[in-house]
Amino acid sequence: MSPLYIGLMSGTSLDGVDAVLVEIDDSIITHRAAITFPMPDPLRQEILALITSSKTIDLQRFGVLDVQLGELFATAVLDLLSQSNCRATSVCAIGSHGQTLWHQPNHENPFTLQIGDPNRIAERTGITTVADFRRRDMAAGGQGAPLVPAYHHAHLRASSETRVILNLGGMANITLLPSTPDAPTTGFDTGPGNVLMDLHARIHMDCHFDKAGAWAASGCVDAQLLGDMLADPYFTAPPRKAQGANASMKHGCWHIRIGTRAYRLPISKPRSPNSRHAASAMR
Repeated sequence: MSPLYIGLMSGTSLDGVDAVLVEIDDSIITHRAAITFPMPDPLRQEILALITSSKTIDLQRFGVLDVQLGELFATAVLDLLSQSNCRATSVCAIGSHGQTLWHQPNHENPFTLQIGDPNRIAERTGITTVADFRRRDMAAGGQGAPLVPAYHHAHLRASSETRVILNLGGMANITLLPSTPDAPTTGFDTGPGNVLMDLHARIHMDCHFDKAGAWAASGCVDAQLLGDMLADPYFTAPPRKAQGANASMKHGCWHIRIGTRAYRLPISKPRSPNSRHAASAMR
């Protein structure tokens, strides 16, 4: 049997930890099992409070959350192993992305910050754990995102056709896979994906996301706001580029900074573009 690996991911929705068990050889990745382990609401609220706090953060609060998330990720791994009847000794390594608190690739001193202590994961599971992917990419001169083009290159590139892969998460990114053998694979963040709609759902819909896009499909585009967003210089900037979505809450409004622009979303009377037109916003 080919080597087994586990991947861990928690995204901007903060609704849970995705854990997947895969078998990898030189030519194919085989899905063996996967779960979404729920994130406890108190922990979710603590993470949101830390993300949206002022520029000064409580280091003790930060450290405690790092440990709690590491323990949650470890529990997700153990649950995955139990449900798939797989022994920890059969797994070569765990890849843990962590939970992003801040991503600022265009600062004079670019940085990105994820928490979820990988040492806790390794200790509780007994499995070698690899983490902190984005900071290494930045240290090498990258933007820290997206990371998925390497996977797309290895498993989806074809000599018969040029392919473009769209990945829709909190932020959206694309990978260009040329058919020409010597042409490089490239990828970049195209703009906001689900992050704004997820925020609206938390504030106004008492849920973590707009399930099946039902709320978005019931509305129409706010052309003025969409136009303002599309005027962001990010959309005309050439690749390589990556975006961070960083938010704070004050004076009854969410203040969201995406790339170079800041948006003010009133909590009582929201005004947002229809997310079914996210493709328009990403062009």
